[in-house]
Amino acid sequence: MTTSAFDPRLIEKYSKPKSLLHFQWGDDTKVYRYCLVEIIEEKDIDPSTKCKKEEQGLTQQEIFKKICQEQR
Repeated sequence: MTTSAFDPRLIEKYSKPKSLLHFQWGDDTKVYRYCLVEIIEEKDIDPSTKCKKEEQGLTQQEIFKKICQEQR
């Protein structure tokens, strides 16, 4: 089993945001890599839904597709 040297529970010890994060879920032997795609001002995101105004009502998959299209 692969183990991560980066512990996301200790994220406050890092002075700058990470561009890539790696996670393993439970007993899963796969490592899931997430990349930073956007930095959002706190005032521009709903704290309960974690969505921006124009994303309200969209699914995570719809938001993902929208972000990917904007990155092209």
